[in-house]
Amino acid sequence: MEYDPLLIKDRATGTDHYGGDQGWYVSNTQAFAGCGAVACANMLRVLAVKYPDKFKDARVSDELHALSDRDYYKDEFIKFMGSVYKSMLVFEIPVIRRIYDMCNRGNKVFKRILIPSFGMNIGGFIRGSLRFCKSRGLMLHMHSLPTAFCPYDKGLEFIKEGLDKCGAVVILTSHNRHPLKLYSGGTGRLEKGYDSKNGISSHFMTITGIEDDEHGKPLVKLTTWGRVASVPYEKLNRSWQLTRAFASCLFYLTPAESEAIAKADIRNSSMVMIKGIFMGLFGRFVRTGR
Repeated sequence: MEYDPLLIKDRATGTDHYGGDQGWYVSNTQAFAGCGAVACANMLRVLAVKYPDKFKDARVSDELHALSDRDYYKDEFIKFMGSVYKSMLVFEIPVIRRIYDMCNRGNKVFKRILIPSFGMNIGGFIRGSLRFCKSRGLMLHMHSLPTAFCPYDKGLEFIKEGLDKCGAVVILTSHNRHPLKLYSGGTGRLEKGYDSKNGISSHFMTITGIEDDEHGKPLVKLTTWGRVASVPYEKLNRSWQLTRAFASCLFYLTPAESEAIAKADIRNSSMVMIKGIFMGLFGRFVRTGR
């Protein structure tokens, strides 16, 4: 089987996971709002394996050096996820957060009553990801595509380009909704045995590949909640053809040629969000292409 950097092994149990899981956070609030940080951690892990020299550079912190190692374990990934979360711009509500963290995570009642965080938006994800890396000596360039009313071919081309240049593409599904098949096991393969999720929304995930389905149409492969998942690209793109997809976006990272590029991306992060809102409001009138 081809090596996949997102296959993560649990030292204690020998169980394999596919990518990180926000449920691994000790804090209930981080588990509630940590999907963006986990998606960033997944993408950085893949990027590090693709560009090990950049991550092994003497100016880069030891925390990022380890990301390019061939084997990566659950305990290491949990620690890394925690570091990423602390650097991300996740808006938490202090008093409610404290109450939420004291509750039993298995209690479904408090999950419906208490909202401890407003999560993260497009601008927050870009700024948080780049600032996290910049503070550790790694300069990266963020490529982004707001997806409200995104033409079919444009979105597919962006994903393929990101998979080629980065190895992974982060997707933010906002108020639009699309189905998802969540597969069992930690092999990273789209095997039999899955749970069907009918309405994924307000969630960051990490795209790791595109395969052909039984009809020869593109099937997007993702990781979320430590498992491999899939969604037909056609249904994903259809969910973008709505005004409420204004906060949805695709992202991928590449090494930056200079610190100035990383700083410019941080400064311009709000403009990406504004573009998304504009496309949500007017995209049906200005879009071009299939």
